[in-house]
Amino acid sequence: MVHIIDRLQLTDCGLVVKNTKQEVHLQQGAMDGACAVYSMMMCLIIIQSIHRKDVVSLADEKIKGNTSKGRLIRTFLHNNGFVRGGYYLSEIRDELLHSYRKKIFAEYYSVNDNDSDFLESIINELDNNVPVELAFQRKGNSGHAVVSIGYERNSKGVLLYVLDPGYTIPFGQYWNNVIQVDTKSTNKYNALDFVEKEKIQIDEALVIKKKK
Repeated sequence: MVHIIDRLQLTDCGLVVKNTKQEVHLQQGAMDGACAVYSMMMCLIIIQSIHRKDVVSLADEKIKGNTSKGRLIRTFLHNNGFVRGGYYLSEIRDELLHSYRKKIFAEYYSVNDNDSDFLESIINELDNNVPVELAFQRKGNSGHAVVSIGYERNSKGVLLYVLDPGYTIPFGQYWNNVIQVDTKSTNKYNALDFVEKEKIQIDEALVIKKKK
């Protein structure tokens, strides 16, 4: 059975945060920068810790550096230019906690820390209706980041349904890419990116939760 986090809703505006008009998906080009930052911002939109307009209209307003949002924008845009070369999710976590700690909690998972529990940690967060930012490596060491918004168990392991900032999202759909994790495989690259038809290894996960 497919489980999709309950924070999302399909409307005539497309995929939005439930009970709002906040569109969720960000495709590279809507902002300037790396896929990890796009994915992080999608998570912040989904948990309603930032508005979409704050993300896509940065050049249209004066950023106040003494506010949480201002520090967030300065950290990831003004100071680092969204780090076009890429970002480890551990770095995202550290800079988020430095710039936006009044608004959010951030928890980091690595496949290297606990191989047996890594995937189940991701699934547990999705079961709790929290989006999970995932980073993966392709063969050849190039990487990418996406946001998982749901999953389904199957005979091979787990299908992760994701919002991929590298591609458009078809109207009327919750996700625009799928990753099949083969839990029976002993290979390092034990997952398949459906869109790129390429073997990958999911090696990092970042969970962001809004403070009450």
